[in-house]
Amino acid sequence: MPNSKPGRRSLLLGATALAVATTAKRAKAAPLVIRLGWATMPGHLIPVLFQNPAQAGLKHYGTSYTVETTLFRGSSPQLTAVAGGELDMFASAASTLALGVTNAQLDLQAVSDIIQDGVAGWHSDSFLVHADSSIKTIKDLKGKRIGINAIGSAADTMMRALLLRNGLQDRRDYSTIQAAFPALPSLLEKREVDCAIVLQPALREVLKTGQYRVLFQGRDVFGASEAVFLAGRQSWLEQHRAPALDFMEDWVRSRRWLMDPANRTAAIGIVADFMHLPPAQLDYLFTKDDYYRDPWSVPNVPGIQKPIDAAVQIGVLKQGIEVAPKHVDLSFVDEAKKRIKATA
Repeated sequence: MPNSKPGRRSLLLGATALAVATTAKRAKAAPLVIRLGWATMPGHLIPVLFQNPAQAGLKHYGTSYTVETTLFRGSSPQLTAVAGGELDMFASAASTLALGVTNAQLDLQAVSDIIQDGVAGWHSDSFLVHADSSIKTIKDLKGKRIGINAIGSAADTMMRALLLRNGLQDRRDYSTIQAAFPALPSLLEKREVDCAIVLQPALREVLKTGQYRVLFQGRDVFGASEAVFLAGRQSWLEQHRAPALDFMEDWVRSRRWLMDPANRTAAIGIVADFMHLPPAQLDYLFTKDDYYRDPWSVPNVPGIQKPIDAAVQIGVLKQGIEVAPKHVDLSFVDEAKKRIKATA
């Protein structure tokens, strides 16, 4: 017969309560795992930002949060993952943000700069054709095949906008072929596409051969724009505000460390090691041959609005959004700047 003495029962209840309290305390103290999406390196930098917490001077990694990063082909597939609860924040293009709000009814907000395209004096995304191609102008793309990474991406939106300005409509006048960024130079070389976007560092290597030339760039479409930015759901950001603020402080610290000329050799080495490339192939990084990145990670909000408005005009988006003030939250980068300056 079970022992039912009051003293024994009290002891067991006390031990159970202590175990529950200890487990709850440990669960509360466990760092939040923040799931991040990205689509290209070295542009986005996301998979290397948290690789060396001590070296980059990160203050909170491993304490209040950790990160898991996942590679996608573009921003559109990341949006699907966010809608499905598989990602917390992602590298978004302007049209993707608008689609998420209008089609998926997601409470998305832009929170940080990732890369800006076409800023005066800096790099701009480039679409290439063969040097011996008969394609000399945008209108010559009629009947041609154009390689892009994903429908609805920043590259896709800029391409469609420029072609429509020149009287060319998708499917009616040209066809698009989707492939991952690293595969596009090969498709162009094999002439499986007639024109394709080629990103750095492949862009420099391809142009060095003399077999290709730039037909148009992102700056020809939007001028200076926020090509890709970090976005997340407002509900998630509010629910996890404290660790999200810590994350953003470290995000800004890491980006600033990588962009600091004093750390240039080490920074290039980190990216080169991740990409399995010789550092010399990445010597353009963090120079004006690279994308512009805001030193405090502040997104160019008008530069998000311009591609959205253009996407509506060309029919890529059925409905646009006003980015500011409802779909942008600068409080995270503002707090990061305040914290970093306070400890400088």
